[in-house]
Amino acid sequence: MRLKGIFNRDGGTFKTTDMDAFSGLASNIFRDAGHDFDCAVVRGSEIATTIRQTVDTAGFDGLIVGGGDGSISLAAGCMYGTDKLLGVVPAGTMNLFARSLGLPVDIGDALRALASGKPAHVDVPTMNGRPFIHQFSSGLHATMIRNREKLEYDSRLGKISASTRAWIDTLRAIPEISVSYECAEASGEGAFALVGVANNRIHGSPALFTDRPQGGKLVLYLLKAGEFDSVLGFALDYLGGQIENNENVRVIETEKLTLDFHTADIAQSFDGDPIEEVRHAVLEQHPRSLPVIVPADSRLE
Repeated sequence: MRLKGIFNRDGGTFKTTDMDAFSGLASNIFRDAGHDFDCAVVRGSEIATTIRQTVDTAGFDGLIVGGGDGSISLAAGCMYGTDKLLGVVPAGTMNLFARSLGLPVDIGDALRALASGKPAHVDVPTMNGRPFIHQFSSGLHATMIRNREKLEYDSRLGKISASTRAWIDTLRAIPEISVSYECAEASGEGAFALVGVANNRIHGSPALFTDRPQGGKLVLYLLKAGEFDSVLGFALDYLGGQIENNENVRVIETEKLTLDFHTADIAQSFDGDPIEEVRHAVLEQHPRSLPVIVPADSRLE
């Protein structure tokens, strides 16, 4: 294949990596596997423009993107609906999308898996037409992210520490969101501490990534607003990957969903990054709409 690589030098792992040596390694691995390959190393501030410009060009079959989940989410959004393959080099903190594709988390091993990999197609939902790969959330999780953004960190461990402190701050003032929801399977309204919509189910995963990237469903998670003990219990289940076992959580699987938020000034996030408030959200699953590269022995097609 004709492949192009874009590596975010500000991604967590890449911050302490000799990027000239890594680019050389990537070139050797892909070329030894019979691919045409060239790559660019860019700063985080440049990656959005570089990805968009590259996707708009002709003459290549796949884009290998190295960085955190933010960079990968951006690339997936640009490549959604095209016929170009996305290859993921997990160089961030959590690397959720790479994990859901079954890729190694070691960046060198990931290169080798991509070079010998095969094409597959995975689901990509949209919110008001905007693609995402993990989740759209309001309330507890989004508030934690907003609180974490106020803290400084420059490493994977630093981000984990900042997230812990941000959770503590969030639980001191638990949000309460008034929202109505409607889909083919259910409808209702109420006050919730968390409203989350995931790209397929995430149960049983402490890292909160789906192991069903071709499941074809949106999953709505609703946590009732209530006493501190119930919310703390949810936070512990959330961190342990057991949110579907929490008695205060309602789980609804659907293919299309409408949310109307009646509470102003609420925290919301999109694939782990804060966003400006959305009051009316139409979410829709698009099964197998993103071409990706997965390991040769993957069950994904």
